[in-house]
Amino acid sequence: MNRRKFLSLSAMTYLTAVGNTSIAAGSNLRDARDFDIAFITDVHIEKGELAVSKFKRTISEINALKPAFVWDMGDMSLYPNSSKAYLDCVKQFQMPLHACPGNHDIALYDANPRKLFNDCFGPAFYSFDFGGVHFIALDVNIVVDRQGKNTIDACLDPRQIAWLKADLEAVPDQMPIICGVHIPIVSTYIQRRGGGTFPEDFPIAPQFNESRAGALVDLLSSYNFKLVLQGHAHENERITVKGIEFVTSISVCGCWWRSGEGFERGVDNVPRGYRIIEVRGGRISHRYVSSCESKVNRRGEFEGLDDPIMPSKNTAIIFNCYDAPNGSTAEVRIDSGPWMQMQKYTGKGGYVKMQMPHHFILRTDTTKLAPGEHQVTVRVTLPDDTIVKETTRFFATSLSLNLSR
Repeated sequence: MNRRKFLSLSAMTYLTAVGNTSIAAGSNLRDARDFDIAFITDVHIEKGELAVSKFKRTISEINALKPAFVWDMGDMSLYPNSSKAYLDCVKQFQMPLHACPGNHDIALYDANPRKLFNDCFGPAFYSFDFGGVHFIALDVNIVVDRQGKNTIDACLDPRQIAWLKADLEAVPDQMPIICGVHIPIVSTYIQRRGGGTFPEDFPIAPQFNESRAGALVDLLSSYNFKLVLQGHAHENERITVKGIEFVTSISVCGCWWRSGEGFERGVDNVPRGYRIIEVRGGRISHRYVSSCESKVNRRGEFEGLDDPIMPSKNTAIIFNCYDAPNGSTAEVRIDSGPWMQMQKYTGKGGYVKMQMPHHFILRTDTTKLAPGEHQVTVRVTLPDDTIVKETTRFFATSLSLNLSR
C-alpha cells in the first residue's frame, strides 16, 4: 500500500470511528471525476442550545445537496466541554466528514494540546486523493508562551513543513491540489482592522506574519495548487496570489450566533453559511451559500436604503457584493440614468467595526430626484469578467419637507 493511500484510508477509519460516515470510502467514490464537497468553518458550538439548533438545520440543508464529503476547517470549539455537542450534531451528516483544528480546538495548557482533536478525528494534518484531486489539510496552530500566558501562533513547525514537502513531491504534476487551513495564509484582515503585527499590536486573534505567509505561498506556488480554503475571520474574502486563489470563507455561526433566532451575519455583514466546491472533469469552481434562517436569493445587497432617503448633494450608495473577489469593480445607476463608477468602501462597520471587503460606495447628488419611488441598479465586474447585477427600489422624500423639519 502506498503512502497516500494509507493516509486516506487512515482518515476514513477515524471518521468511521466517530460515527460520521454513511458513505463508504470505496473505489467508486475515490475514482469519481465529477463531485461536490461542502466546506464549513467556525461553527462555535460552545454557544449552547441555540448553536446546536441552528447548526443542525445547516446540516440538514447540506445533506439535501448531497456533497461527496464535508470538510470542517476548525473552530468547532471542542473546548470548553463542547466536543460531545459537536460530535452529536455531525452524526447527522449523511456523508463523510473531514476535520482540521482551529485555534479554539487546541488545549493551550495540556501536555498534548491536540489529544481531544486526535481522539475525535485523527491526525491534525493529513492528505488524501479523491476524484482526481489531491486534498491537504494543514494545522497551523502552534502553542507558544508569551509573557507567562499560552496562546496560538500561526505557522507550520519544521516537522509539518518536512511532511508537506514530501507529500507534494509525491503528487503527479497534472493533479490539481486543494488545501485547507484554519488561520488564513493570505488575507487583508489585519490591515483592514488597523494594521500592526500579531500579537504586540494586534492582540485580537492569531494571524500569519508576512514573512511566514510569504514563504508558504512560495512553496505552494511551486506545485499545482488551485485553491486554498481558509476560515477564522468569519467573513468572505477572495485573493489570488501567484495563480492560487486563497478563499477565506464565511463562518457557519456568523458573528458567534449573536443574533439569537434571527438573521445571522458574519463580520462583513454577509449572511452566515458555507461554501460548495464543485469539481467537473478536473475543473474546480466554488460558490458561497447562505444558510437556513439567513438564506437569501441574491448575490449582494444595498445598505441604508430601507428607509426613505433625504435628498442631498452627497448621498452615499453602498453595495455589499457578498462574495466578490478582491480586484472587482462596480458601477451603479439610478433609474435610467448614467452608469457611475463606485469606489472601494473604506469606512468601518459591522459587528467588529472594521473595514470590510467586497463593499463599494458612490457619493452622488440626489437633490434632483422627484419624491417617490426610484430604482437603483449595481453592476459588479469580477476579475474573471463575470457580472453580478442587483436591483432594488427605494423612496426619496421631498427636499422641501426635509428642510422644514
